[in-house]
This record gives sequence, C-alpha cells and structure tokens, in this order.
Amino acid sequence: MSNDRVDELREIVRANRPETPDLSTAIHAAVDRQASALRAHREPDSASATEPTGSEGAMPATGAPDGPAYTAEAYAAVEKASRSLRCLYVPSVLEQAAALLTDLWAAGGRHGVEPKEWDWAGNLPSSALEVVASRYTHVPLTERTGDQVVALRRDLVEALTSAEIGLSVQNGPRLNMVVVERLPQTPRGGYHGNANLIVGIYANGGWDISMNADGATVVSIAAPATKAGAAEVAALVRAVAHGELGNPFRS
Repeated sequence: MSNDRVDELREIVRANRPETPDLSTAIHAAVDRQASALRAHREPDSASATEPTGSEGAMPATGAPDGPAYTAEAYAAVEKASRSLRCLYVPSVLEQAAALLTDLWAAGGRHGVEPKEWDWAGNLPSSALEVVASRYTHVPLTERTGDQVVALRRDLVEALTSAEIGLSVQNGPRLNMVVVERLPQTPRGGYHGNANLIVGIYANGGWDISMNADGATVVSIAAPATKAGAAEVAALVRAVAHGELGNPFRS
C-alpha cells in the first residue's frame, strides 16, 4: 500500500473520531508487552527460574504496574498452555489467566495441595486460560452495536498503521474487517501462498485473524474489545506478519 493511502486512512480515523484520545501510549505499551511475551515464548526457562510455591512470590505484571499480580511460574505455565490451544492470546489476557492460576494455586496451598498435585485432575493452566479467554472470544452479554464495531475497527487501523506497528492496510470485504498486506516473512497462505492477512471484530463475538483466501483457517484472538485491546491486537498481528509466531494457521 502506498504512503498516500496510509495517510488517507489515518486522516479518515482522525476525521471520524475527533473526540478519541491519541492511541500512541496504548500502542507503545502493547508493543512492549508483546515483545516481553515473545521473549518469554522464546526463553521459557527465564520466566520460571524459581520453584512454584502456589502462595508465595507474587509479582506485579511485567510492564503493567497497575495490572494483575501473578507469579513468574504461573505466567510461564499459562504461556506454555497457550501454545497447544487453537487461539492467539494478547499479553493482557495471559496476565489475567496467570493471576487466576496464581490464586488457584494459593487456594490449594492453604489446603496443603502443592501446584504439581493438580496435574492428575486436569490441566489447570489451560483451564485458567480458557476461562479467561472465553470472556473475549464468546458472544458478549450485550451484543455490540454497528457503531461500536466500526469504532473498534478504526482503532485497529490507527494502531496497525502507526509508526510503532508500521503495517499497511486496505479496506476489508466488510465494515468489521481490515486486510493487512503481507510481508516477506509472513507465513504462506492462499492458493499461491501469497495471501494477505485479514483481521475482524464482531458484534456477537471477538477478534479473529486468517489469511485473506477462500477456505482459510480462522483463528480467534483473545483480546479486550477496547481501544487498548485493539492496540494489543495490532501488536500481535505485527508479530504474525513478521513471522515471529511461526504459522498460527497450521492445523
């Protein structure tokens, strides 16, 4: 996409959302959190240097002083669980799941149950992650209006085309979708392997991403349907476009 087209899209965002605060702070934070998550993904041992205690060692969320409290071990367990589930998770959702898992382990500890003892009953990290993610991937209690969906799409466009994210976008086939132009590192997709990415947000669901091709696999993105959530989605889409997450569409 040409720079003129990117500038035009940004101007559309500004013209239609004059009351909307600058998203630059949220975008910076989203990029930083995604970078931290990628480092944890590549170096999982660094996030779990201490032995799990279940009730001790709570720490504030990395990069988010006002975020949920969780242990490094809980975050590492949740992040590991996320790799085997057919969904993509933004860092704030991983942090919420880690906080839930930390509390579950702590509750068990008060009854003399060590974290490893949960293993025979099921995968507690996966369960914590799925419970938290369902808030963002399932049908909301109150469906979003068309205006709300379009507003979230505009937030996404602003974040995707920001200097921090630096991707090029086109209008999607529907008002709730945006097409992101592929990069050389983007996973292959489509009949010729050169399909772009497409990202959507729904009135009766959450965010998702797929290749812009017939029959392409659609992967849910667990992220808040907010301005900050749109910034986190954009940072995650950047990681997909740059091939940093491998091929999330591989079955």
